[in-house]
Amino acid sequence: MLDTERPLDPKDEKRLKTRGVGSGKDYEPFIKVHEISSTGESYRIFGRNSARSHHLLSRLELSAFLVFDRYQLTTDIKEQFPLPIADSLSICKRLGIKHPQMYGKLKVVTTDLVVEFANRSGLAIAVKYTDNLDDPRAVEKLQIEKVFWEQQGYEWKLFTEYQITPAIKENLEWLHAAHRNSNSLYTELSDHDIQLVVERLSGLNKRLSTACSTLDDEYSCEPGFHMGVVRKSIAANLIDVPLDKAFRQWLCSDIALVQSFDSIDRGVFGVS
Repeated sequence: MLDTERPLDPKDEKRLKTRGVGSGKDYEPFIKVHEISSTGESYRIFGRNSARSHHLLSRLELSAFLVFDRYQLTTDIKEQFPLPIADSLSICKRLGIKHPQMYGKLKVVTTDLVVEFANRSGLAIAVKYTDNLDDPRAVEKLQIEKVFWEQQGYEWKLFTEYQITPAIKENLEWLHAAHRNSNSLYTELSDHDIQLVVERLSGLNKRLSTACSTLDDEYSCEPGFHMGVVRKSIAANLIDVPLDKAFRQWLCSDIALVQSFDSIDRGVFGVS
């Protein structure tokens, strides 16, 4: 039986009626974390660009998501994006490969992350551990995705565990948690307050965490206040740091105010 004659999986057909459409807070991913068998590596995490919870199916997807969620020119990220079945069937026919299916029924091909930018065309990202690339069928699925997105005028990239270091991964997770934390201690901070904290730290030849604790005592602040200001400011892209160095190892000399609090123009892969 030809792939074009096979029925679509009923679950996929039902999901296509409401999922994979819209943008921003109105987008609903094709696959949600509670719909897959969990290995302890699925995450629901709030996106600062989309203002909604994102469904990420592995720790590596989380890492890739955080790279682009932090980038200032990102306007939207859509995860588990479904490719139109007519397109994937056409591409499979052209490539001479079998369309993904299960128990004789066609399965929708999805892309892990689709990122939209304010200043350029979008980027489609397949997130895969390198061990999975030994599977010929997994590679064929990637071929389908690549062809589809290039037809749409998007750049397509493969993101593996080698695209991000353990230090960057840890830093991004630490900073994202700070961005979501609405501690009232920091809600009234002005740019001047942030500059003042950086000035206090700039002359110290110490590890950042140690210096912040010293300043808390010196200025009779609540324990963790100065480090909290620095963390929130980095998360908001107001302070630059070496993200390829684990935050626990940062020195006072590693931090610097960005040139402008209003706009930052850094490369998409500037964190790696």
